[in-house]
Amino acid sequence: MQTISDYEPEFTPVALDRVRHDGWTPERQRLFLIALAALGTVDSAAQAVGMSRISAYNLKKRADAGSFADEWDRALGFGRDMMFDYALERAIYGVTSIKMRLGGAFEFQTGPDDKHLMKVMRVPPPRRDAKARLPAS
Repeated sequence: MQTISDYEPEFTPVALDRVRHDGWTPERQRLFLIALAALGTVDSAAQAVGMSRISAYNLKKRADAGSFADEWDRALGFGRDMMFDYALERAIYGVTSIKMRLGGAFEFQTGPDDKHLMKVMRVPPPRRDAKARLPAS
């Protein structure tokens, strides 16, 4: 199973006319892409680096943002692959539930999560194409 430590963005940062310490610095762009791979949504990733979703989309739309936009797509693909793997693993191997019985005894049960399995089966698996999995060249 993939983990977020397997992802490192490979892109050319978008060069901005004005450099602001609270703007889209090259480091903030890199951290945004890592957050995007980890969290799976633009809004959450932008918030994680102290930026807005709208400013992230504006950065992606810039004419000179091709490398950043390509890596954005790869980060989303990586994140969705990772989430699907986690959901499938949980559905197959299940979860552990702990119940406290009368008298203070604990009962531990581990098993497949059928509800989760049914949800996973309704959603098509992510595309496992070369662009989503391989490092950018």
